[in-house]
Order: sequence, then structure tokens, then C-alpha cells
Amino acid sequence: MSNGPGRPETLDLAVLASLRELQEIGEPDIVAEIGGLFLEHAPQKLSAIRDAAERKDARGLQMAAHSLKSSSAYVGAMRLSALCKEMEEMGRSGSMEGVAEKARDLTAEFLHAKAALEEVIEGPG
Repeated sequence: MSNGPGRPETLDLAVLASLRELQEIGEPDIVAEIGGLFLEHAPQKLSAIRDAAERKDARGLQMAAHSLKSSSAYVGAMRLSALCKEMEEMGRSGSMEGVAEKARDLTAEFLHAKAALEEVIEGPG
């Protein structure tokens, strides 16, 4: 699920494989559980990022982007995490130029990551 040379993957399957190593016999699928929680909560975080970007709220942007950055990396959504890091740094520096475009990129990448993660959770078939 690579996006070409030099770009982080939409979904790093090695991260998900590491999560699978934590799977305990007889317990619910850990990737499905963690991925499901991400898919449940990420839209609210994404909305907070878009709202902060619209309001040009640098501190709000920094905090919301930081939160989504961490959870994205945890489920292997590395490109999404990288975009969140860029937005977090924009908020930290107070430089909000281009933030609306970055928010659109972030939304598009979230949709890619969501589809890839849902595919992994649902499995082949």
C-alpha cells in the first residue's frame, strides 16, 4: 500500500504485524479492536483540526493534530501521521499560511487510510 518512492505508505503493514504479535489466544482480534477505535474517534479529531484551521486557532490546531498524529501512527497510517505532524508544527509556530489546503490534504489522506484499514480489518473476501 505504498504511495511511491519517497512518500510514506498509506498503511504500514509492519506496524499492524507488530500489533498482531500482542494478540492473546482466545481474545478478540487486537487489530480489529484498535483499528475500530481509531476509525470511531479519528473523525472527531479530524473535525477539530478542520475547525482550528478555519478559525486560524494555532494552539487548537497544534493540540488536535498532535492527538491524531499519535493515533494514526499507532495503527500504521504513516502518511496521515506525517501530515498531522506538519499541521502540529504549523500550529506550534503560529504559521497558518496554507493551513486550509493542508486540512484538505489531511481529509483526503484520512479517507485513504480509513479504506485501507477497513480492508485489513475485514480481511480478504
